[in-house]
Amino acid sequence: MTSSKQAARLDRRSVLVAGVLISAIGALFYNLLPMYLGVAKDFRNLSYEQMGLIGSAFFLGYTLTSASAFFWIRSIDWRLVSLVSLGIAALGLLLGGGSERYGTLLASVCLAGGGFGALYSVGTTLLSDAENAARWYGAKITAEAVYGAVLLFLAPALVLPRWGFVGLTGAIIVGIVLLAPACLWLPAQGLRQPDSRPGTTRRVANTLPIWLGLAGVGLFMCGQTGIWGFVERIGNGSGFDPVLVGTLLAVSLLFAVSGSLVAAWLGNRKGCLKPLIVAHLVFFAGLAVLTQARLFAPYAIGACLVMFSVGLGIAYAVSTVAELDLDGRYVVLTVPFIGLGVMAGPGIAGMLASEEGYAPVLAFGAVSLALSLAAFVLGARGTRAAAPGSAADLHMERWP
Repeated sequence: MTSSKQAARLDRRSVLVAGVLISAIGALFYNLLPMYLGVAKDFRNLSYEQMGLIGSAFFLGYTLTSASAFFWIRSIDWRLVSLVSLGIAALGLLLGGGSERYGTLLASVCLAGGGFGALYSVGTTLLSDAENAARWYGAKITAEAVYGAVLLFLAPALVLPRWGFVGLTGAIIVGIVLLAPACLWLPAQGLRQPDSRPGTTRRVANTLPIWLGLAGVGLFMCGQTGIWGFVERIGNGSGFDPVLVGTLLAVSLLFAVSGSLVAAWLGNRKGCLKPLIVAHLVFFAGLAVLTQARLFAPYAIGACLVMFSVGLGIAYAVSTVAELDLDGRYVVLTVPFIGLGVMAGPGIAGMLASEEGYAPVLAFGAVSLALSLAAFVLGARGTRAAAPGSAADLHMERWP
């Protein structure tokens, strides 16, 4: 099959939609993370440190699987991998929900993380091969947030009061099953192989900018997830009604949707770095407002600003790496770097949190995002220095 025919096949809307839906499954646990951790703490009588380590255990499995995808993602049938991974994710969640032992819970969510990590790797890599990857990444983040928001709206009112933690686990499994048919639309493999990107006549001699971009992705998600994982606890500590807090979490995911929709609409017209800077600044503003979370209005505004920055920022962060990665070998590593970030974030935040307040958690988020921004800026400048003229190819030419 010629490259033009391959490209036409990959850019079929049904294939790209399948990539979006598979990614939505892969991100489902992350989007429900604050509710899952909070409910686990309440129903399993966990400490803050134990609560944070649940998220870290999940993303340990997620990261190990997605890191291994660097070696298999271009050679193994994506449909088969996705179907097997769906079963592993559901099994892990089922075992974790039914266990009363903390150690078993950690092992089970780690297993589930492996399944979710493989699914997210397939979806991310598939969309990186699309002609307009930035736009489809925006659509991907939108679908992920909307699907999570639906469950966040429904679970507090319909599931938790009657079935508690076990019911929440079952609801997540149902969410997996509902989107499982998307696996049937997946292609067996993607388009790009080493040196096969259309129009590419050279390989990137200096991979340092790519690694800086990957580090920026990891740090971005580390800070974001550290805050997101404890947003529910911040509201709980302020004495807000749990149903109201659950509703706010769902609304905040809609703000993540609006951020990703902005990314999908804007595309590469303003480059990648400038929107990333804006996303970081919005996050810092959200943290500043969350320092006044004793009142519900600042709490709600801060949570929504933080999630808007996630939706806007992650689409451009992954797109940046996809554009730097000319032969398609490294873009899948955005998934384990995301996993490293979300694995470290809740655990560190859990060690910093206390009944006295969450100021150390907010400070941790600010430092992580400051380092993330520095990595992206250095990566963009390193690209220009290493390969004169490549800045235009990477849509970063507007950064002074």
